[in-house]
Amino acid sequence: MAFTNSGFPEIRAIFLAQFHPDQGPIVRMSVPEDAVDVGENAYTDTGATNRSSELRDTGAMGRVMSPSSNFAHEPEVVELIKRTSARGGPNLVDSSKIDFNSIQTLIIPKLTLFERLITVNTGRFKVMCYPVAIEGNYARNVFIFNMCFAFDISADTKCYGPVVKRVGSLLKELEVTGRLLSDVAGTRALLTMMRQLVNKLNDHGEYQIELDLKGLSQPMASTGISIKLFPYYENPATIEAFHVPVKLVDFDVARRKSAQTVYQQHASNDIMWDLVLDKVAEGIDNVNHVRRIARQAQIPEPTVVLALQHLDYYGCIALVDIFQFSNVYEAQARVKDVMRNGWLQRECHAYVTRDGQAGTVTIERLIQLYATVRQRRTVAEWVVDNCIDVERFDVRRFIVFGVLHGMLRRVHCFPVLCTSVESSHNGSPRTGSNSGSGSGDEEPLKLEPRVVAMLDGTHHLDEICVAENKDAAAMRGLLDQYGEIEYVHL
Repeated sequence: MAFTNSGFPEIRAIFLAQFHPDQGPIVRMSVPEDAVDVGENAYTDTGATNRSSELRDTGAMGRVMSPSSNFAHEPEVVELIKRTSARGGPNLVDSSKIDFNSIQTLIIPKLTLFERLITVNTGRFKVMCYPVAIEGNYARNVFIFNMCFAFDISADTKCYGPVVKRVGSLLKELEVTGRLLSDVAGTRALLTMMRQLVNKLNDHGEYQIELDLKGLSQPMASTGISIKLFPYYENPATIEAFHVPVKLVDFDVARRKSAQTVYQQHASNDIMWDLVLDKVAEGIDNVNHVRRIARQAQIPEPTVVLALQHLDYYGCIALVDIFQFSNVYEAQARVKDVMRNGWLQRECHAYVTRDGQAGTVTIERLIQLYATVRQRRTVAEWVVDNCIDVERFDVRRFIVFGVLHGMLRRVHCFPVLCTSVESSHNGSPRTGSNSGSGSGDEEPLKLEPRVVAMLDGTHHLDEICVAENKDAAAMRGLLDQYGEIEYVHL
């Protein structure tokens, strides 16, 4: 049984490609044996043949693999688009096999791509590899190989990046110390390793084997290999002071589970957790923004941000905007998801209806309400237009649920200072009255220079309000008094 239930894609094939000194790029072995279609023109890439001479003659190998090389600034992961078959058309290629002819120049690539993760799509497959070149006493003075992993074209292979890189680095070490790949005597050990890689990683998500290297290297008669798949998590999102963290898990349950994991026993009531996380978690009520949480917990804001990034990384929280009835939202195409997803309908109904009021709002009504959220209408106007009883219906939860599931998008307001302070009112900003009818002795309204700098159309009103610790209405009043402001909604 494949291990795909845990979110790991299934390996469809593994094949070992090498650069033959006479034939060029070849497929030395594969698992399954007929997984790769090499074709009749697989060994006629003269450009690839010249690449070996390029590596030998220029001495560029050391520069490519050195951390201080000229290529150190280039990304370690290279995504390549689908390649066309080199044999004249798709009708001549077996779609159930990997067309090696169309990707051989990427499997044995230019010198700048050695020891970098490469992903290339071909036909129905996504091939992930880590090409390696070793200088030494070989034909052409260099040995080039690439252990390639093939997956379905739609598979998310991010979790296999460390595995592919580790296998390539390990084979390089075994070749340098024991000639595992270049010596024919190592063929059986290689084939055994490849077969078990496919079976063990697909079935169990991990792989352990003791390779028999007798006859190859006396210092290394055997070596153990251990590989394990781990879920891939995206880097923590950038968290700003105006973001509002929303709980996705019960923190009390999370504390107890973490304690059970650490101590391998039933957790007691006295649970040890990070002190900063404890204080930050107390301030997360799905309403407070980051700066307010930091002030309430009396913890420096950068420290609070780090704690929230940790929670976000493991899926304990999500980030939304500050909810106000003056906000503007618009419905997205994913509103149709709630129409045909029964689980999402039940979750939405349970989340937005107040305690004891579940029967007063039907699921059909919720779907209709999401479809009526339109741009240029504030939440307050939307409530009035749809005659919503806020005593029975939690408007904030309704909006937050829609934002979290991609059914609603916040339309932010970006204030832009159109008339500079110097050019208005003979070089002075407006006074405290918006109509300008105040006495001539009134002091002109002043804003902090950092606030004026934010009126360039790149900072939305939520960000400015949090920076000044004011609500949206008060901030708009100050801005309107200061100068001619244009509000752009995006």
